[in-house]
Amino acid sequence: MSTQMLMTDEELMQLPKDGHKYEYVEGELKVSPTGMLHESIGVKLINKLFQFVDKKKLGGVYGSSVGYRMQSGNLLSPDASFVRKSKLPHGKSPEGFGYFAPDLAVEILSPSERVIQVEKKVAEYFENGSELVWIINPKKRTATVYHSMNDCQVFCENDKLTAGEVIPGFFCRLRDLLE
Repeated sequence: MSTQMLMTDEELMQLPKDGHKYEYVEGELKVSPTGMLHESIGVKLINKLFQFVDKKKLGGVYGSSVGYRMQSGNLLSPDASFVRKSKLPHGKSPEGFGYFAPDLAVEILSPSERVIQVEKKVAEYFENGSELVWIINPKKRTATVYHSMNDCQVFCENDKLTAGEVIPGFFCRLRDLLE
């Protein structure tokens, strides 16, 4: 018999707004507090994405508090994400969680995260329709860009990250996010 708790969207939405990032994975509520460097990288990236995406009216850019319900029932919250306008219900951000995967999911590694945890998230994003996943590693000053689980490339801090066909024309230098 499973002892995993089952949480509804309403229960998840009622979690405290205490600065912690919450995810619901395999029946367990995961709390992932982050540090200032982690949040600084996320804010810089979200700002760059938003400026580009909003000007062209391409879709929505979201921060680490948004939740995406996967087909498995897991609720994942990437540190930054982009969803094409055509994927959003009626072209607008829903009030609740997204019942789809973002087109671009970005995870920023925190010191407490293990590689196996992140790889599971990457796989789940792709299984649910993501087209691009970036994993930014502040400690190593690298970013791994996944086009699929079998197609990824590691970039160093002097390289520029692009979003390919997901966000045509967008790029940013990894160094600019890490400073």
